[in-house]
This record gives sequence, C-alpha cells and structure tokens, in this order.
Amino acid sequence: MGKPYIYAAITGLSLIAAVYPASARSIIDCDKPVAAKAQDLSNTVDPFGAMGKNNTDVCAQKPQAAMAAPEKAKPINIVATTGSAGILKKAVKGEILPQGENTLRDDLAFKYRIYRPEDPNGDTMVLLHGSGQDETSLVSLATKIAPNALLLAVRGRIVQDGTSRWYRRLTPVSFDQKDIHVEAKAFAGFLKQATDKYKIDLKRTTYLGYSNGANLVGAVMMLYPDMVKQAVLLRSMPVLTENTDANLAGARVLTVSGVSDQTYAPFAPALETLLRSHGALVEARSIKSDHGLGSDDVKVVSEWLSGTTAQLKKN
Repeated sequence: MGKPYIYAAITGLSLIAAVYPASARSIIDCDKPVAAKAQDLSNTVDPFGAMGKNNTDVCAQKPQAAMAAPEKAKPINIVATTGSAGILKKAVKGEILPQGENTLRDDLAFKYRIYRPEDPNGDTMVLLHGSGQDETSLVSLATKIAPNALLLAVRGRIVQDGTSRWYRRLTPVSFDQKDIHVEAKAFAGFLKQATDKYKIDLKRTTYLGYSNGANLVGAVMMLYPDMVKQAVLLRSMPVLTENTDANLAGARVLTVSGVSDQTYAPFAPALETLLRSHGALVEARSIKSDHGLGSDDVKVVSEWLSGTTAQLKKN
C-alpha cells in the first residue's frame, strides 16, 4: 500500500474524529431498531439519560450534540488495524475511540472493555450494567465519579427476551437461582483472570453495579466474599433465596435507592440488613429519583468514595 493511500485514510479519520467526538455520543443507543430495545420492568430507564429534570428526546438532539465543540476532539489512536476501509467503518460505528484500549475483548469468560485514564491513580472500577444495556452503559457515569480510575466494563452474557442480563429472571423481582449461582461463579473466575492479566489491585477496586448488575455483585459477595471489598449498588435488591455463611467483615458498601422506584426501592432495606448481618459496613442512601440514574447519583457516590477509598489505601 502506497504512502498517499495511507495518508488519505488517516486524513479521513481525522475528519471523522473532529466532526463526531466520542464525548458527544449518548449512552442511549439511538441507532438500534425500536424492536430491539425490549423493556425490562426492573431496568426501563437509561442509566444516565436522566441527568436533567426534563425528559427530552436525546436521540432527537443527537445531531446537534455531535456537531458541538469539534475543536475538543482528540486524535483517534489506531492500533494494529490495517486497511483504510475497515478503519473508517469502525470509526463511524464508534468501535475505535480516543485515548484507551476500549476495544471489545472476548478472551475471557465475559466480554469486556478496558478504559485507561490519562492520569491514573491506581484505583479500578468494575462496571456491571443493568438489563437491556451493555458494557458501555455506565462508562459516562463512572468517568464522572472516578475520572482517574481504570475502568473494567463487563457485559452480562445471558440474553433473555432479546436483552443482555447477568442471570435469568422469572418475574421482575424473582430470579432463576441456579442461573445466579452459575453466573456468579463464572464472574468470580473472570475477576481472577482479569486482575492477573491487568495487574489490578482488588484492595483498590470498587464494583459499580446498576440494577441487574448490582444484584449480581450482591450475589457474588454472598457466594465469594473475598472477591469484593468495596461496592456501590445502585437500585439493587437481594436476589438469592438462600442464606450463606459469608464473612463480609471489612467490606464497604454504598446502596443508593430511588424514592420513586416502585419496583426495587421496597427491597432496599432487606438488602442493607442482609449485608450488615454478614459484617459489611453499609451506608444506605435514598435520593429523589425513580429507577433511573442521574446527577444526584454522581454526587452521592463521589462523596462516599472520597472517604472510603482513602480508607482502603491505608489498609
């Protein structure tokens, strides 16, 4: 391939990066067909689409957002990619993103992406999305909460009613117990592999789970207590019907429920009681919200982490 051809490909990519910066992308997948967005009663609200009071149509605003502030676009880091047509296709789809190793990986038990901050502080945040979402859904939220942490964003591998989940559900508030055990065990194994591969310090790792993903974190804590030392459980509930002898002494947990969340909020006290009964240090917060996430979650979680993460570093 001649040099002019390569220069042309790179120039084309620069134009794409300038016109459509990654920061302008919405968490909501506006490009998916409506039929593909199956509703899950326990996870019906986009995790970060509720940042404002008004319920505006994010998809309708996407062309304006995409054109905003093109001068802030960062150069695309193309690594080990050949063929200009393939590069352009991936860039348009958003599979090549600036500043990171955020390619979807499938070399371990779960598919995942790694996001490295420009100024890492040694902390790691493991992201577990809600039903019907994917590993990218909580990235925007997490970067606002912990901008200097390595992000390990994981995708649930159960597909039910056309949507990704962490285990099968029977009703909005009852779940397949065998499936929870199988997936919790697989996730614990995945964590061991990922921490070895990426040299992650579990003592400086926070698990950020939303709804279905938060519920899996809670199940992992009860079944594999040594894996989780610090967790943020957003809109969560207990999902295991059995009790275990898990010793959670030393584990720190923040639960955040929405006062208008009619599906999960009634179960929040039971989750907090369960975790405390096994020795976890639990701070329970209830905010003016429904099942969706927003700016109040960022504030509450950031304030909590500023104290608890400091304690973890001392231990």
